[in-house]
Parts: sequence; C-alpha cells; structure tokens
Amino acid sequence: MREKKLMLFSDEQRKEFVGSIKTGKKKREAILESGMSLEDAFVYAYLDVSRAPLRGIGKYVGDPIDVRNQCISEKIRPFCEKELASVQDECEFDCAHERLSEIIREFYRRNHYDGFTVGKTQKWINMALKYACIYDKEDAEMLDRIFGYCHVPIDRYVANPIVSELGVSLPQYDGFKMPKNVAFDANKCNYSWSKIDNYDDYLTCQKAIRKALRLENPMQCALEWEFACWLREKEKHI
Repeated sequence: MREKKLMLFSDEQRKEFVGSIKTGKKKREAILESGMSLEDAFVYAYLDVSRAPLRGIGKYVGDPIDVRNQCISEKIRPFCEKELASVQDECEFDCAHERLSEIIREFYRRNHYDGFTVGKTQKWINMALKYACIYDKEDAEMLDRIFGYCHVPIDRYVANPIVSELGVSLPQYDGFKMPKNVAFDANKCNYSWSKIDNYDDYLTCQKAIRKALRLENPMQCALEWEFACWLREKEKHI
C-alpha cells in the first residue's frame, strides 16, 4: 500500500508544473505558497477545456463563467464531497467518474448547450483532480485515497505516448478526423480529444493505460506517469 503523505507531489514537482496553470504570475506564486481549493482546481481545469473546444458556448448559456461557477458549486463540489470521497476501489471510482461526467453534461444540456462531449468532461474532471492532487491541501485525505484510481487527462500531448509507449489504442471519434479532415497521427500531436463522445470507449482506454503501466511497475499510478509524460511532450511542441 502506498504510504500516505500530506502532498502527493514534491515541492520540486509543484514548482515545475505551476507555469502550466492558466493564470498570472502572482496567482501562481500564491498557489505555491498556499495551495488551491478543489473548487479552484475545477476553475483552472475549465480553462484547459474552454479555448477552442468551448468556443461560442456563450451563445447558448448566457454568461459562461456564471454557468461554470454554478455547475461547480451546485453539482461538482457536492458530488465530490459525497460520492467521490466515499469510493473504496478502482471500480467504484470509475463508476463515480462516469456519473460525474453525465451530471456535467446534463447540467449543460439543461442550460441549452448540448456540445459538452465525453472528451470535454473527461478533460475537465481529470485536469481538476490532477491540479487538486498537486496543490490542494484542504482535501488531502480524500485525494490521497483516490489518487491511485485517477484517470489520465487525455489530450494532444499525451496521445502520442499513450499509443507509442504504452501500446494503448485511443478512443475514436467522428471518423478519427481533425476539423480540416486531417487524419489522426500521434506523431503530429493532432489528436482531437474534445471529440471523444463514447464513455465506454473512453473507459476502455483508461483501463488499458492502467494495465500497461502495471506491467512496467505495479506501484505506478496513472497520474504519476502522466505528470512526467505531459511535461516532456509539451517541451517538444513549444
């Protein structure tokens, strides 16, 4: 069993990653000093989703920031406190993850936006849990318990090593084409993660990632692998 500790990532890792958070220098310094709440983690994670994938959402929901905050406070945080905090194993985590994905999608459908795909919800949830595991001190006990179950946030940077290093097939989408009808090529870093829209395919990929990692190291968690992998791949594409 993995030893419990106050922070799941080292100070060095926290400093290494903080520049990737979409905020200003002063806020990054404050995060390193004081950490962030789970709500903050979902706010920052939303910014990782909201550029091109959520372009134009304001035409449907009104003020997208107000709607985002409402979703976090009324749906996401209560679910995390009650359901996610009580999971006992990997299977229960996966079931909770799928329920939270559907809760988010249904919330936005009720707000007249039906474009929140599985790909977008997985990026939002998984990045939020990643941020929280790195910087959230308040929820350390819950995060320590679920850390080993967390999913890899699938995006264009980790798509290549998921395929080339782990030998895992990515979830398919819309003919596996990019917006300009360019075929997916892991080596070109052009995986359109926001188009994933079948949760079963998505979960099959996450389970295969876990299995591949455990063959290399039974103690390695998916988020630990993704943390190092994402930073390495990002450097290649700067």
